[in-house]
Amino acid sequence: MTKYKPQRASAEWPAIESFVKDACSLAAPHTTYAASMLLTVTSAYVLWCVNAQGWPMQTDVVFSRQAIDMYCTQESPARSEGTRRNYRAILMRVSEVVAPEEHPDTMTPLARKRVAEPYSASEIAEFSMWALGQVTGEKRRRAMLMLVLCAGAGLRPSDVSTIYPDDVLVDELGIVLTIHGTTPRTVPLLHSWEEWMAAILEQSPHDLPLWGPTNTVRASNLLSNFSQYTVGQRPRSDRLRATWIVTHLRAGTRIKELTRALGVEKFEHLPRYLEYVQTLDTPHYRAELRDAVSQ
Repeated sequence: MTKYKPQRASAEWPAIESFVKDACSLAAPHTTYAASMLLTVTSAYVLWCVNAQGWPMQTDVVFSRQAIDMYCTQESPARSEGTRRNYRAILMRVSEVVAPEEHPDTMTPLARKRVAEPYSASEIAEFSMWALGQVTGEKRRRAMLMLVLCAGAGLRPSDVSTIYPDDVLVDELGIVLTIHGTTPRTVPLLHSWEEWMAAILEQSPHDLPLWGPTNTVRASNLLSNFSQYTVGQRPRSDRLRATWIVTHLRAGTRIKELTRALGVEKFEHLPRYLEYVQTLDTPHYRAELRDAVSQ
């Protein structure tokens, strides 16, 4: 940093050199920007402040938020919006370090929003035993249905109460559910849950929802209200749904078809779910991309 000199050094550079380098030296340990980027952007900016605007070379003046805003919005109007945003971010970061009084209202960063953690295969096996171990036949049936619809089809609690036996199609291609309500769609059931669904259908009257009569005012609480009165370690419906999503991501289900089954146009938090998908080793990574065929 001490040897830096602008490629197009002007006669004014010696006058601002120490000021620029001192500011960048202080800011560098607190930023992710390369020293060369800090120096390039900051030196051009300080030169504009001192020469073009005639401002005194003081940190509280040069690195004020108003000065940075003026520079990024008025100087060199031909710059792209992306370049302006980058310059503003760099200069603001320097300003936060060398002129902290200019940022009294800097907000505390919010914690990174996370998605529900999917269950492991062993945990799902334990929940299968939980369902079969309920003390009454009706509770066993509902516990099985909760696992089938949430872990097997990724349904939300509000979807569960709307499904009738006639909404379940069983044919040579497997089992597919027709979902009504605010996000109507069809969702193929995972093969591993088909046997349980077939057993539930045999026990269910055709004129009632699969879940049976409900007395819950809020459909979103349907499953939590049920499971809290069961015996054993109970599953959470949001984690069962996350398990279904991650199962498909691990299996390579196409994102377009997965969003179709979810009933959404935009797959929110996809990067969060991908954290639970194993990264391929180099040979498999290369083969995966090399053998791709457009369909």
